[in-house]
Amino acid sequence: MKNDRLRDKVYSKLKKFQPISEQFLFPILLLIFPFVSIDQGLDISDTLYSLGNYEFYELMDTNWKLSIIIPSAFGHLLTFLPGAGTVLGMKIYTTLVISAMALLVYYGLKTVIPGWMLFTGEWIAESVCWCPSAILYNYMTYFFMTFGILFLLSAIMTAEGAKQKRRLFLAGVLLGINVAVRLPNVLEAGFILVLWFADFLEKKKLRDSVRSTIVCIGGYVTGAGVCICGTVLAYGLASYGAMINWLFGIANDSQSTHGTSYTLRTTIEAYGHTFNVMIIMIPCIVAGVILFKLRFKKVWMIRLAKILYIIGIFVLVRYYFAEGVFTTNYYYYDSMFQAAMMFIILSGVMDVLDIISGIMDRLGYVSFMPGTNGERIFAMVSILIILITPLGSDNYTFPLVNNLILVAPITLTQLRRVIRRSRGGAVHFPWHAMALMVVVVLLIQGTLFKYGFSFIDGMDGTRRDIRMSSEIPKAAGIETTTDNAVELIKLYNVLKDNGLLEYKLLQFGNAPGMSYLFDMEPAIYTTWPMLASNRIEDFDHALMNMTDYPVIVTDADIDGVGYGVSDKLDILMDYIASNDYNIIFEDEKYVVYAIS
Repeated sequence: MKNDRLRDKVYSKLKKFQPISEQFLFPILLLIFPFVSIDQGLDISDTLYSLGNYEFYELMDTNWKLSIIIPSAFGHLLTFLPGAGTVLGMKIYTTLVISAMALLVYYGLKTVIPGWMLFTGEWIAESVCWCPSAILYNYMTYFFMTFGILFLLSAIMTAEGAKQKRRLFLAGVLLGINVAVRLPNVLEAGFILVLWFADFLEKKKLRDSVRSTIVCIGGYVTGAGVCICGTVLAYGLASYGAMINWLFGIANDSQSTHGTSYTLRTTIEAYGHTFNVMIIMIPCIVAGVILFKLRFKKVWMIRLAKILYIIGIFVLVRYYFAEGVFTTNYYYYDSMFQAAMMFIILSGVMDVLDIISGIMDRLGYVSFMPGTNGERIFAMVSILIILITPLGSDNYTFPLVNNLILVAPITLTQLRRVIRRSRGGAVHFPWHAMALMVVVVLLIQGTLFKYGFSFIDGMDGTRRDIRMSSEIPKAAGIETTTDNAVELIKLYNVLKDNGLLEYKLLQFGNAPGMSYLFDMEPAIYTTWPMLASNRIEDFDHALMNMTDYPVIVTDADIDGVGYGVSDKLDILMDYIASNDYNIIFEDEKYVVYAIS
């Protein structure tokens, strides 16, 4: 009794700070948290490749440009803003998209989910955002998906009428626009299942459900149609058709990492690996249930049993660290990835149980997971995000880890509800504690990962200990590793001293960001010809049709194992030999060719 009074007293004191925290503190933290370590890392692969595509927008490969037309155009517009002429400036502008998503969810769901829980969920989601903010086709995908779902949920919770129709239409428009963000986003049409599931639970008449569906699909067709028509008017129907054929060619290529079979296989492998490391939790939970099934005669005995069980969970966490499931390598993904996957699996299990329980309730059967229709609808949203997000990607389940902006708060809400409604006996304590362990570990590991991680640069554990200034103008203000700084400054000075910065640049290797960093116009349609999506024949054609003789920079050691890499390298070496290029610089990283 004394402990209960103390707990209530502490709770009442904390409650006093809740209004001001939810109104001011939480939104401010969600706004600024994505900017942690924004000045860390100078990645000349994916990050600067994207920035180069925005700066040299008109020179981009038409197929690639049209397949991600909205983020390409948006990124290009950002380059005209004040301070956007540097890597740091562009990182600041693109990071605002992440902050905007978190705040959209925070304010959009604040009336149905407690503010502190929304904050915790969004904090988790922001902390495991590993993808560089400059890769806008990812973050704009999540942005329009999130915005569209929020309108869909708002429409479902609104009484029938003009307001509901407007929100359904806008939900469709936003999800339709996402097709122009990245063409595989057409799969997001599957979110119509949320509306159908809601109508099923609410026992809507078929006629009313069909009307709502037509309104939503109408919005989807409008959003996608306007974007597609605008693109066709700007670039021509033939170009758009060629882009579609190009994408289907990539998707159907059995050797491509963007193929459908590859995507499904790697996604299943990711879940399989995490299931394997979670299996040990099952006997731990069973042992705990058996322990709490014992008839304890005193309250202190139950409390002692709980303390012992929590100690056991600490032992389990220590075991996971010893086995490398969790790590303290906060400069690399493995510090948080398995914790995030455990959280996603926990979410998926509760989603499925919630959905099945909702169906059983609707059909008049006894459900095993109590909940309201609204809570069931949230579960449907969560499971669809989990299923749809990884499709069309070659990055394992990393895209899903990067897109927990809605899944995280929904999962925490489900967990809170289930725990509160199963407090009847200590027998539930083991799985409660195990689930909370996953959440707490992810919260801690994710936060430390956010502070320690920078994409590519320093991912091997090397300290980023040099801040760039005027050595390379576009890199000013960025902290990088000594080796990276020395190498790039040396290369920049070679080009500058030989009067080559005014030339066009053809880079062959894994440093496609050189064109952007050194402010040298790309010589051909792409700054990353090694990518499998850049076909051999297209590269050959581009090389043979160059009117100028660009500076050519290749990696000193090119792995020819990649799809089509050796063929492209042979074509490039033939071009270099036939046009009397000379090596003007060579070290262990790069080789620079130019015509003297």
